[in-house]
Amino acid sequence: MPDDLDSEMKQFKRAPAVEKKIIDINPEKDIRVRIIGSVIDKGAGSIFVDDGSGSGEIIVEDPDEFEVGDPVIVLARVLPLEDDYELRAEIIKKAKNFDINLYRLATEKK
Repeated sequence: MPDDLDSEMKQFKRAPAVEKKIIDINPEKDIRVRIIGSVIDKGAGSIFVDDGSGSGEIIVEDPDEFEVGDPVIVLARVLPLEDDYELRAEIIKKAKNFDINLYRLATEKK
C-alpha cells in the first residue's frame, strides 16, 4: 500500500502561479496567478487590488488584516464563472517595504 501512495503523490503536481497583470488574466487558460499591487478598497470577505493595469476583487479569509494602500503579493486561484472569473487568494502577503512604483518601472515592457 505505501508504494501506491507514493506513486499517487508523485502524480500530483500543483500548477505554478504565473505572474500576470489583472487585465491579462484569462480564466480559460490561467489556473493560478501571482499579482503584485496595492489594496484600493475592502469589502465583505474580499479586497480590491490595483496592479497598475486594472483592479480586481480578490476573495480573502480576513479582509480586516489589510488596509487601503497596503502593497500586497497575492497567489490566487482563478475560478471561471459564467461571464467573468473570481480570484480566490491562496497566499497573500503584505509587502511593507516594497516600492510598488519602482517595481512597475523595472518590469514595464518597452
